[in-house]
Amino acid sequence: MIIDIIDIMKRTGCDEMKKSRLHIAKATALVLSAVLLAAAGLRAEDAKSPAPLTLSVPLTLSGYGQIEYISQETGLSGFSIHRMRLSLTGDILKNIKFKLQVDAAKAAILLDAYVDLVFHTAATVRIGQFKVPFSMESLASDPDVDTIDRSQVVNKLAPGFDIGTNGRDIGAMVSGKAAFLEYSLGVFNGSGINKADTDDKKDWAGRLLVHPASFLTLGASAYDGQTVPSAGAAVVKRARVGLEAALLYQDLSLKGEFIQGQDGDTMRQGWYAQGCYFFLPKTLQGIIKFDSYDPNRNKALDRTDLWIFGLNWFLNVQTKLQINYLWSRDESGHTVNKVLEAQFQAGF
Repeated sequence: MIIDIIDIMKRTGCDEMKKSRLHIAKATALVLSAVLLAAAGLRAEDAKSPAPLTLSVPLTLSGYGQIEYISQETGLSGFSIHRMRLSLTGDILKNIKFKLQVDAAKAAILLDAYVDLVFHTAATVRIGQFKVPFSMESLASDPDVDTIDRSQVVNKLAPGFDIGTNGRDIGAMVSGKAAFLEYSLGVFNGSGINKADTDDKKDWAGRLLVHPASFLTLGASAYDGQTVPSAGAAVVKRARVGLEAALLYQDLSLKGEFIQGQDGDTMRQGWYAQGCYFFLPKTLQGIIKFDSYDPNRNKALDRTDLWIFGLNWFLNVQTKLQINYLWSRDESGHTVNKVLEAQFQAGF
């Protein structure tokens, strides 16, 4: 009897142990299932694309690159990255706009950083770092310049270009349009981009355009300032005056400028005239340009004259292939150099 009871207890204990083990197995299975489901959920989250960045201000990103090849009789020949730029523009408010532009061709450098306060078509205030209002070719956007390089006189005398800062400076400007007139008037440090002022005096620049007809523009520019050539050097007067004209009629364009500058006691001047014609509308354009620059009016035989013959093949407005042949001569008529330039520009 006792033995029978013991056998019953043993069987009962085994059954309970089996049930206990079964419960533990079920619990373990549930835990493992939960872990696997959680892991699968995490992998699914990782597989999803990141949440898109949303901005309260609509932005426009644009840019272009220019790859150039030069072959010349005097000097080195080869490939180079001429420009590689990105621009970001946007509207902060309805009447407040901004622009940022950098160039990474050689080293990352900030070119434009300004805000426009648009009060009226006749009055817009610009504050920051931007192009000085002087000269038609200086103010033309680089992708829109007709030849691969700007004229000698613009590179040597246009404010900002004359000190190697891409025609730009830090300051404030008011500009606008009214009827057949356009104007710009600004005050600047005079030291160029990304630099503090080197003296207490501010430089002034202004440009006035007149449109006698829809296809004709006449203009004048003026600049008055001073500069310190090097640390500890005396202040030098820096003044510029310029005249310009442009005729744009169907596939024909004629442009010209004259600029005279004073740097201390040195008077400099130069001019250019060019004609462009689209043999294939908006596709193939031919160019002839004469460019003359005299770095010192009081010194003989130092003027350089430059003839440029070119072709522009447009794939679209911002993408084109340019070929320029340059023939430069000194004031006595001797050939200084002959250069063949080719540049491919891609923009978006």
